Amino acid sequence: MIFFELVWDTQQNWIGLFAHHAQHDADALSEVCHTYELLSLPCMLLDETATPLASPLMALIRDEQGIALPQGGHLHFKVQHTADLSHLSHHDAACGSWFTEASNSSSNSNPSRPVLLEVLSLIVSDAEIAQLETALAKAPQLMLNLLRLVNSVGMGSATPARSIRQAITLLGRRQLQRWLQLLIYAEQYGDSGKPALLIAAALRGKRMAQWAEQGWLGNTQADEAFLCGMLSLLDRLFGEPLQQLLAPLPLDEHLRSALISGDGILGAALVQLTALEAGDAEHPLITPLLAKQKTWINSEIQAIAWVHRLVRESL
Repeated sequence: MIFFELVWDTQQNWIGLFAHHAQHDADALSEVCHTYELLSLPCMLLDETATPLASPLMALIRDEQGIALPQGGHLHFKVQHTADLSHLSHHDAACGSWFTEASNSSSNSNPSRPVLLEVLSLIVSDAEIAQLETALAKAPQLMLNLLRLVNSVGMGSATPARSIRQAITLLGRRQLQRWLQLLIYAEQYGDSGKPALLIAAALRGKRMAQWAEQGWLGNTQADEAFLCGMLSLLDRLFGEPLQQLLAPLPLDEHLRSALISGDGILGAALVQLTALEAGDAEHPLITPLLAKQKTWINSEIQAIAWVHRLVRESL
């Protein structure tokens, strides 16, 4: 039963994946990585035989100090805090839940914070385009980042988008809203921080959207599942209690209770996400996901590839 963890260097750069229990499914894993064009992000797996693997798979071996990396150093698991990275050697790499930790930014460090929350409220309420345009005019860097992203992956359109209306014409309202939700994370940490929390929010949102599309979240729609994953880290972005941040947002009650109290099928999905991020494959709620085998692997790689492309294009 394969499950994936993100691999990071000690400078908080996302450098690859580690696929647990993948030795016997290497060929299938290589095929799905190619299918979703995940070729610039190595997928590492432990292979005691050191058998040559097809790109982008990378075989790692175990030595007396742990799982060795080709460039030297070792891969460490269960890294829970950002500060723990400083205790590793320069050539080491890490897996674990550290990247979901709170941003270094204080809740008042970004002067555009009130505007970001206003934009988020408008997205949640499915506001009119004119309202979004008015709010985004107060956060010009967010608007710039959004249009840059849209134009970089805008399906090869010969005419670049120069406004929210044109961007929606290119990509559709729902897709644009997803990107805008995530760019709020990019706007908050600015140029001074690493995008770890953005990656965490994007992966939570996309994973949950994939699960909804597969029917694993009951009748939950993909857009609502994506929003749930993204909102689940809002407290770590702004440094305030989640209940306080969600209070002014026009959320359905079942979504609010899932985020605050862990209730219902969405609350259980958030627990599953936390276990995946921590590399806890023994968690009882994870077993049903891993048992889906090929469908599960395709869902995971598709989500990871989407996030990798999003981050590459937006930063």
